Amino acid sequence: HTFTGNSGGTIMNFVIKSNGVTEAYDSYKLEKSLIEAFRITKSPAGQAEHSTKYVLAEFQKWVQDKPEITSSDISRQVGKILGNIDPSTAYIFKNFKSII
Repeated sequence: HTFTGNSGGTIMNFVIKSNGVTEAYDSYKLEKSLIEAFRITKSPAGQAEHSTKYVLAEFQKWVQDKPEITSSDISRQVGKILGNIDPSTAYIFKNFKSII
């Protein structure tokens, strides 16, 4: 996905995975992970949807001027945003790979 900054310029974001592979950032993958984390914590559907949109919007603001990020950056930043609104789901999200 591309993001348009305040200056109107477009930046393509790339994610450097833990195995060293680089791929284009895909907000849909992040959205699916958030939805799954909310499902695990049994959050009400409306709350989960609202929180997912909020986290994605806040993350987009953070990532918009960064051409490269790591998967750890995503986990850390999303965990931080999510931790402010739903600490239980933030914990599940940050430890997602080891739980599922």
